[in-house]
Amino acid sequence: MATLRTAPPPTYISPSQEEMKEAASKTGVKRFAPQLVEDIANLAAGGKINPPSSYRPQVDWWAEENLPAANSRGDWSLSKGGYTKNRNEAIRDRAEGRMRYHQNVCDFLNTLDVDGLPGVSPVDKAMSLLKLLATQKGGENTGGDGQAETLPIFSENENPEGVAAKINEAVDTVDSLDEDEKQLLDDNANSESDGSEVGEDPTQARKLAEDMLKGKEKMIEIARHLDQLSRMQVRRQRKVEPDPEGEEVRFRPMKHLGEIGRIPQAEWALPRVYRTYRHITGQTPVRERCTRIERKQLLYIIIDCSGSMGSGQRIYKAGGILMNRLKAVIEGEAELYVRLFDSGLKQEHHAATPEQAREVMKYFTERNFSGGSTDIPGCAKAAQARIDEIIAEGAHYRPELVVITDGDDDTTSLSASDFPGTKLHAFVVECRNQHLTKLAERTGGVGVENM
Repeated sequence: MATLRTAPPPTYISPSQEEMKEAASKTGVKRFAPQLVEDIANLAAGGKINPPSSYRPQVDWWAEENLPAANSRGDWSLSKGGYTKNRNEAIRDRAEGRMRYHQNVCDFLNTLDVDGLPGVSPVDKAMSLLKLLATQKGGENTGGDGQAETLPIFSENENPEGVAAKINEAVDTVDSLDEDEKQLLDDNANSESDGSEVGEDPTQARKLAEDMLKGKEKMIEIARHLDQLSRMQVRRQRKVEPDPEGEEVRFRPMKHLGEIGRIPQAEWALPRVYRTYRHITGQTPVRERCTRIERKQLLYIIIDCSGSMGSGQRIYKAGGILMNRLKAVIEGEAELYVRLFDSGLKQEHHAATPEQAREVMKYFTERNFSGGSTDIPGCAKAAQARIDEIIAEGAHYRPELVVITDGDDDTTSLSASDFPGTKLHAFVVECRNQHLTKLAERTGGVGVENM
């Protein structure tokens, strides 16, 4: 049965069952509602939503044709409870229920930005919509034949417009991702891509939108907010030092007359009095060999892996902080070390390149948070000891330690002197730990409670 809710434009033929099945297979959709697929395809092709009055007679006919037999007592059940022996009343009740379903779908379609859905063809966009709907409660088609027409999300949800708005927001968030965010979020860049850049390939864009609807939009929100905090700005150190064996040559102002032999030949063409004046006033340039030195900033993160961190959106909030720090790795400004912790520090993971940054992000998002009680003071001190080891090697500078936890453990044993030369940031997720956050602020870092 063709859809009643929408009409295609004159130049478009709605997709056949075979075309729907082919698109469903390509997208990974196992079950689909054919009429909803047709609705989305029609609108994506430039069609329109029909007014309820145009299909009310057909719904009435459908209700009469599909009315089940009365029970053994000659009763029909009513949608709002109770029974009736009046066949016409039972038909009207069934028709009203079907009209409510159609109206909910139309309210959803009116709000949905169909053009923004990932996909090249109208039927591809329709299947992308079904994948995104499946992330929401009641949005997955559970029909045994693979083509059940009624989706629970439109039968039970009283706010179909809200569902559409949520999908629009997820798609818009994907469109707004910068290259660093795309790299960190997309862990399947090479699996089904057609060679487009991450986020531009419809397959990847759909997967990213699915992730947004599952909770990763909170990661983006947190990561972008931290970008605005001056205390969390990251930068690589770049300086040039004199070195007789250096490969570079620079010119600098003369410091004393003993450097006359190193002035450029053009200086000797100047009048002697003027040349002497330039020597004395330090205006004469001299050649000097030098070495360019660059050191990346050291970022060290410890993340609470106790069981409570797995509840609610805590994991996504922690992931947003990690994403923010990993963006500095992708930009070449820092190297990062991250470890989970509970009563002790877990395995250390290192990210110095964009590829390693993606691996660290993927590892983190796939972890189960089921650790035991936490020892924030002990783990923070152990992390500082490791920071001291890394800094001693001379390849990094300006170390920062980020502590992410949902624990209100007693941290009064910690003081700023426990983190010499290190800026501490403390993020307490959905909990309070005033001493820890105030300590972070005293070291020049950021302290946030109830994140």
